[in-house]
Amino acid sequence: MKVKLSRRGMLFKIVRVVTSKLIRGEYHFSNVTEIEAETLREHMASSAPPLLIDVRDVNEYNSGFGHLPGAVHIPLMELVVKFPNAQKFKEAITDLENRFGEIQPYMDGEVVTICPGGGFSLVAAEIMAEAGFKNVKSLAGGADGWFKLGYPTEKSELDGGS
Repeated sequence: MKVKLSRRGMLFKIVRVVTSKLIRGEYHFSNVTEIEAETLREHMASSAPPLLIDVRDVNEYNSGFGHLPGAVHIPLMELVVKFPNAQKFKEAITDLENRFGEIQPYMDGEVVTICPGGGFSLVAAEIMAEAGFKNVKSLAGGADGWFKLGYPTEKSELDGGS
């Protein structure tokens, strides 16, 4: 039996999964595989490229080498680490609820999560799999590994010339 969640229900499930995984220190993610940068680059050039979700914070996404071309910025990990009070947390949930509306069409397609080194993106990929995304992968080595290989990146217009 398949359970259909509302966007808000999906986000609360995501928050619950992230929090429980991090609190319990579980680092084995059975619903997730990793994809190497070389393979991802091939998939990005295909006729059906994956949805790239960069889960880094806004400063990481916009600074340094930038981000992978076409990556959507959804800072999932901020839900667990950066909110000083319940009101800020609720605001972040509302924002993420709106963002998840943008990516819902990819529930059955390939989705690749990206973080700095590959660890947080495993958690994010597990969250997405738990929320019902069927083909989620984590970029092995993260954005840092991608940059080290000299693969293309782009910077957001929000970079502000830093």
